[in-house]
Amino acid sequence: MVLRALILSDIHNQKITLKNILSKTEETIKKPFIVLIAGDITNFGSIENMSSLLELVSNYSSQIYFIFGNCDPIYDMKKLKTSSFHIESNPQRLEGVTFVGFGSANPKINKKILKKLEKNAEKVCLLTHAPPYGTNADLVSLNKHAGSKEIKRIIETYPNIFLSVSGHLHDSPTISFLGDCCIVNPGPVTQGNFAIIEIDENYAIQGKIHNIHEMKK
Repeated sequence: MVLRALILSDIHNQKITLKNILSKTEETIKKPFIVLIAGDITNFGSIENMSSLLELVSNYSSQIYFIFGNCDPIYDMKKLKTSSFHIESNPQRLEGVTFVGFGSANPKINKKILKKLEKNAEKVCLLTHAPPYGTNADLVSLNKHAGSKEIKRIIETYPNIFLSVSGHLHDSPTISFLGDCCIVNPGPVTQGNFAIIEIDENYAIQGKIHNIHEMKK
């Protein structure tokens, strides 16, 4: 098993940049690949706006997992029309990996789900909008940490979480580690950022952060 993933965050309604990234990655990532979107798909836009952006992504991959960010219209969730999977407290399993997410800048963590996943010995990819505190993914100006202490505690409490994907803080793109957990913040699509990773049969992760504006045409 090799599971390939395109990781996006903080699209903020930048449809042209998103389309350029999707077009470029379709050329460079072997199919099939999944797409993980760590929130802020819109920029305080409508649910129709969000549906349109997710539909654009669905033209490139049939497996899309996403959560809401603080700039998304979560109050209108019932009106969302998409084939993508909203994984807020809603685990989805693919190729030996369980994907589950908790959105917004101040996530409500469903610990019952995480305990069940641990009991079942499932390997978990945690998708959140806010990054874990005290990591390379939550650095802001003057090297201050501005992430979620709760998410950090969750990662440290549940060792079956081997991958944590987030966004929200635009200044901290990274592929790094918190203990044995790989931490990915791709940086914002608004600046042309995205990440590509591969997960092998031993759940080892290789990947790289890219910028569409710096890639050769």
